[in-house]
Amino acid sequence: MFRLVLMSAMMGSIGQIMMKHGSDRVGRLTLSPATFATDIGRILRVPEFWMAILLFALSSLIWVKVLSRADLTSAYPLNSMSYIFVFLFSAVLLNEALTLQKIAGALVIMVGIFIITR
Repeated sequence: MFRLVLMSAMMGSIGQIMMKHGSDRVGRLTLSPATFATDIGRILRVPEFWMAILLFALSSLIWVKVLSRADLTSAYPLNSMSYIFVFLFSAVLLNEALTLQKIAGALVIMVGIFIITR
């Protein structure tokens, strides 16, 4: 079960990275009533958004499989690993800063996951 939860979290995290890449390509959106249709059209033309949606769907399917076999209170804390994955992938793939504060926060999350799952 542990591997399935991590796989679900990893896919969701990669989906977030793809969503960020896509949003960088699209540029600033207002999604106001006046620009909503145009903005949606811009989004739908970006392949990274489609990849993100696919990854989110696959992640959700794996998550349903996990929930069919495990208690939510056992599985859900492990899903918090997605925060760690996004943190690491953002640093490596998006060149986002790894500050001491972010590293400390990631460590706190990991300690929390460890404590809850014991």
